[in-house]
Amino acid sequence: MLTTLLDTVGSWPAAAVLAVGGLVLFLETGVVVGVLLPGTTTLVLLGLWSSAAGTAAGLPIAVAAPASAAGALLGWSRGHRRRALPPTGHGRLRARVDPVVVVARRWLSARGSLGAGLLVVAAHWVAVTRTLTPRVAGGAGVPLRLAGPAIVLSATGWATTFVLLARALGAQVAGGVGWATAVVLGVLVVALAVRSWLHHRSPA
Repeated sequence: MLTTLLDTVGSWPAAAVLAVGGLVLFLETGVVVGVLLPGTTTLVLLGLWSSAAGTAAGLPIAVAAPASAAGALLGWSRGHRRRALPPTGHGRLRARVDPVVVVARRWLSARGSLGAGLLVVAAHWVAVTRTLTPRVAGGAGVPLRLAGPAIVLSATGWATTFVLLARALGAQVAGGVGWATAVVLGVLVVALAVRSWLHHRSPA
């Protein structure tokens, strides 16, 4: 069954898979509603697809890492432009997120340049903070010369890690390793789904 599923995934057209994956990753880090998008799950699907389609791992990574970094840099830019302005939230999600961003901005401002840079790097590996931290960093006055490299480095490491892990797992399933691999894959998918569901409920 898993082999059949991977064969189906592998038959998806490369241009569509990469375009949709890149768009999801860009929006996840670039806009506030991106907290509702499944960034890590998207990387897992890209890794499984590249394994099933026989595509080089570098291709999905070359799309995913820049897309996620570009979205985060857009978030930093928006936070930087709005740093002197009060929250102008509209809609239920933004109305709940903006006060949190303001408090986090004040907290991050007190951490210093090095501490802020390390937090930007770490935040890219966690859902929700991957969306909000670049925006908070821009609003807290973290300079682009520090935030930019931190975002690019972290986005590249995050995308590379999850794509390669999912790709290796897909290759094992295709090779008929057995039930143990199926269990691991099932646990991974369920864990990602549960985490995504919990984060989607938290802003409500």
